[in-house]
Amino acid sequence: MKFTFAFALSAVALASAVSARADEATLRAATFTTINTTWGAPFKLFADHVNEVGKGEVKIDIIGPEALPATEQPNALRDGLIDIAVTVPGHYKQIVPEANAQDLSNMLLEEQRASGGYALLQDVIRQKLGAEMLTSYGPGVKFHLYLTEDIASAADLDGMRIRSQPLFNPFLAALGVSPMTLPIPDVYTALERGVVQGYAFPAWGIQDLGWDKMTRVRVEPGFYNVVVNVMMNEARWQGLTQAQRKVLTDSVAWFETTMQGYMADLSEQNAAAQDAAGIKAVDLGADFATRASDVYWDELEKISPDAIPALRAKLMK
Repeated sequence: MKFTFAFALSAVALASAVSARADEATLRAATFTTINTTWGAPFKLFADHVNEVGKGEVKIDIIGPEALPATEQPNALRDGLIDIAVTVPGHYKQIVPEANAQDLSNMLLEEQRASGGYALLQDVIRQKLGAEMLTSYGPGVKFHLYLTEDIASAADLDGMRIRSQPLFNPFLAALGVSPMTLPIPDVYTALERGVVQGYAFPAWGIQDLGWDKMTRVRVEPGFYNVVVNVMMNEARWQGLTQAQRKVLTDSVAWFETTMQGYMADLSEQNAAAQDAAGIKAVDLGADFATRASDVYWDELEKISPDAIPALRAKLMK
C-alpha cells in the first residue's frame, strides 16, 4: 500500500512537470548580429533574464544571422516564421519607412516613452509589420564618421569615399562624400587598401571588427541614434497567456533600467579603447549634427508626409 501510494505521488509529480513544460511558451528569436558581439550581448542579457524568471511560463531560444540572414528577419517575423526579431530599423525600412524616425530622435528611450513618441511608433509597426515592439536598446549611443586620414573641417570630407548604409547616404551626399556600400567582412581590407577613407559606425564596437587599427580620426559630434529593436510577432504576442505576457513586460522594465548603467559603462569602455588605439577626436561643431538630423528628417517627410511630422514632434526635444 505504501509503495502504491508513493508510486501514485510520483506519477502525479511527473505529470505536473510534463504539463508545466507543455504549457511553457518557447519563443524563437533571431538576432541581426551574433550574440557574442557588442550589439548582440544586450539581447542575451534580456533573454537570460526571461529564461530565469519565466521558468514554466516562457523561454527564449536564440538563433543568429548565420541561421537566418539579418535582412530576411523582418519578413520572417511578419510571416510568423520566427517569434522575435532583434534588429535595426534599416532592415525593415522597406516595410516601415517611418522606422528611421527613431534613429533621428534626440531623446533617450525613457524620454521617447514619456513623450508618447514610442507608443506612436509602436502603432505604426503594428499596422505595417504586424509586430509588437517590446523594447529597444542603443538610443543615446551616437554614430560617428571614422577616418583613415586627418581633417581640419567638414570641407575636407568633400570627395572622400566612406563606407555607408542607407541611413547615412543623404547626409554624406550633402557633405560631398561618395557613400559606398560594402559588406562588413570587406571593410577592413577596403580601409587597408584605400578603397575607402573611412566609415560611419556607432561609438561602440569598432574594435570587435579590428577597424580601430586602421582608424586615425573620429569625427565629433556624433549624430543620429543607434537603435536595436526587440519586436515580437503580434499574433504570437496575443496568443500568450496573461502570465506569459507579464513575464515579458516585467522583464522589459528590468532590462530598460539595467541598460542605463550598462550603456554608460560600455560607452566609457569604448571611448577608452579608442583613445588607447590612438584615435583622435576632431570636433566639427554642433551644426554638424544638426545638419545630419535636418537632412534625413526632410528625406523621411518626402517618403511619409502624413506620419513623419507627428513622429518628429513626439521624438524631438
